[in-house]
Amino acid sequence: MKVSRYTFVLFTTVLATASAAACDLNTGERSQHVFLSWNGQTLQNWIAPAGDIHQVALPNGFHLGVELDEPPPDKYIELAEQFQHVPEIVEINLFELSEDEPELLSRTYGGTNSIQGFGARGGANRVEQLGDPGIKLTLLKPVCIEPSTVPVAR
Repeated sequence: MKVSRYTFVLFTTVLATASAAACDLNTGERSQHVFLSWNGQTLQNWIAPAGDIHQVALPNGFHLGVELDEPPPDKYIELAEQFQHVPEIVEINLFELSEDEPELLSRTYGGTNSIQGFGARGGANRVEQLGDPGIKLTLLKPVCIEPSTVPVAR
C-alpha cells in the first residue's frame, strides 16, 4: 500500500510540475515560475512578472514579499569576467510586508532554473526573520524550441 501511495504522490508532482513549466506553445514566450515551500511542503506557486511583489503568509506568521526582477547588466558583466559560460539569472528580493512600506530583507541573484534557500540558518542569504526551517524557492523558466531547429524535423 505504501508503494502505491508514494507512486501516486510522485506521479502527481511530476505532472503538476510539467504542466506548470511549459512555455507558451503558440508564441514561445517564456515565464518565470516560482514554487515556494516551507519544511518540504509547497505553500504557493505562481508566475512572477518582473518587478511584481508576490505576498505569502508563512506558517510562522511572517508576511513575506517575493520579487523577481531582471538583474542589472553589470551583474552579467561581472559573471562573464569569471566564467566562460554564464547562466541566465534573476534578481531575488525578499521583503517584510507587515509594515506600511515593504522592508527589503535580502537581495541576491540566482539562476532562472534553480533552487534557492533562505532562513535563519542561512542559504542563498541568511534571513533571520524567516525562522527555521525557512523557505525554499524553486525557480523554473522553461525554453521552447522551434520544430525547425530539431535535426529530425528538417
